[in-house]
Amino acid sequence: MLLLNSYTNVLVNLILRSYFDDHRCLLIFTDTDLDYDGHIPAVRIKIADGWVDYGLIFHYHGCQGVVIYSQNPQTIFVEFETQIRLKMERFNRRRFLIITYNPTTKIEPEFFALKELEFVSDLLLVLPDTGDNITTFALKTHKYVGTSNNNEPVLLDKWFTQNQSFLFGANLYPDKLSNQLGRPLKMATFTYEPYSVIGQKVDNHYGSELVSGVQFGLKYNMTPIPIVNEKDYWGEIFSNWSGNGLLGNLVEDNADIGFSALYTWEICYHYLDLSKPLVRTGITCLVPAPKLAARWLTPLFSYAPELWLYIIIVFIASILILSLILLWYHHKSDKKPEKYPHFVALAVKIVLKPVLLQALNKNEIPLDVASKFMLALMLVFSLFLTSTYSSGLATVMTLPRYEDSIDTVKDFADSGLDWGATQDAWITSIQNAEEPIYVQIVSKFHPTPEDELHRLSKTGQFAFSIERLPFENFAVGEYIDEDTIGNFHLMEEDFYWEQCVIMLRKNSVLLPSLDLFVLRIFEAGLISKWQNTAVEMSMNTEVQRVVKYYKYHIIEHEVVKLKWSHVEGTFAILALGCTVSLVVFVVELMFQREK
Repeated sequence: MLLLNSYTNVLVNLILRSYFDDHRCLLIFTDTDLDYDGHIPAVRIKIADGWVDYGLIFHYHGCQGVVIYSQNPQTIFVEFETQIRLKMERFNRRRFLIITYNPTTKIEPEFFALKELEFVSDLLLVLPDTGDNITTFALKTHKYVGTSNNNEPVLLDKWFTQNQSFLFGANLYPDKLSNQLGRPLKMATFTYEPYSVIGQKVDNHYGSELVSGVQFGLKYNMTPIPIVNEKDYWGEIFSNWSGNGLLGNLVEDNADIGFSALYTWEICYHYLDLSKPLVRTGITCLVPAPKLAARWLTPLFSYAPELWLYIIIVFIASILILSLILLWYHHKSDKKPEKYPHFVALAVKIVLKPVLLQALNKNEIPLDVASKFMLALMLVFSLFLTSTYSSGLATVMTLPRYEDSIDTVKDFADSGLDWGATQDAWITSIQNAEEPIYVQIVSKFHPTPEDELHRLSKTGQFAFSIERLPFENFAVGEYIDEDTIGNFHLMEEDFYWEQCVIMLRKNSVLLPSLDLFVLRIFEAGLISKWQNTAVEMSMNTEVQRVVKYYKYHIIEHEVVKLKWSHVEGTFAILALGCTVSLVVFVVELMFQREK
């Protein structure tokens, strides 16, 4: 037994020098002595009665080389694969060297039946054999590639202790990922334009993410197989490592990769791996289009409310100042004394008549210098005021005015409008936000079935979340159609923006090659091309056009003759003036009779 351990040490060190030289460090699990003499830093973890202190492992050392030297290495292997799913540290490039030092223990059948082998590519199992007084070591791995029997054992080589040589001189860690010989690539997805449009055959698939997934599989000679769950859409992940929908298929190992507008959600990073981003998307809303403002208010639209306030303040201040000036000059003269209200009434006439394009009579024109100067200022002021008002009124009469539209995030929050989509995945990125404006927005979101959303699209009282994609494309649900899109307009601001990623099983060995593939197709512009193709092939172009030019329903108006509605505000002012005049006239008559 001692001699066998000596030979094992020689073989292990030989393999580590040959195949682990590029590793940052090693994790060595042993329940006996292993004489490691390599130059690669190693973290040694002692196995005591089947117990392992995993606190020594997860310190972000960057160790991707794993050596297990034990009488029952399959137990440690399974526990290690379980633990790396529960922790945050990633081991996507892990490489296993597994040795059993007891030749009488037949671990091979049990080991190659492990489910965990399905998720590992670089693995070497060293099995000692002391038959015929000749000690040899069988070096085996699992097939991994191919359409079936992926855990089938494969003999790579044999090592003889007598001359310390290999039988075949084969590569003990062959590259199993570059050509996977048709191994199924199970893709969790559902039809969601323009990300994923599932066809009957590979050639009929469309969408920026679905085609990316298919091409990734074909590049590495895998067989892309969509795993579709239309009912639960994105779904959710539960704390017991189960779930539903797309995310449930991933966390339960029913799929290798998953996509359909998956964002960089923090909760998912605890259970899954996230690829490099494919597409930047902004989440915004189609909100009810603003209605035409009341026509009788047309005379007030020439100026903004703030400007009307400033004009009123100027008038009041001018009347007050001019009345005081007139009072002061009158008291200095030898004229008959008058009370202050008389000068206020005179000041009102002097200030307002020029603005209303009325001439002052001879008795109303002041004679003193200060009052004349004040009158001159008011004449200049009235000139500019009447000119700008006329210009503004002409503009208002030409272009229709609308009520305040919802364009910004603040506008939306202040409106109190309800909004929604098919699932609350739309608010996952902001549901824990503490800003009051986002708390208000999240509270107004309602996950709603498609049929109900289609009904709500006709009410004009509900907003719908959509995605703003590159190249002015939009991901709009099918519940918004040509009949209803004209009742909405697009917000100018986004609620938030996100990066769309592909998700994989946690610590998936596919992630490094997938990341490299995504970067290359992004650099080549292929993702954008596939997105545009999906928009053209499967989405409603009329809806896309109206959303893109959301003022469509505002700017396209027929030229019409002047109608009563255009001038009803002016006649309203005239009617008000006549009514007030009549009331004042009646009151004066009543006072005259009493006298």
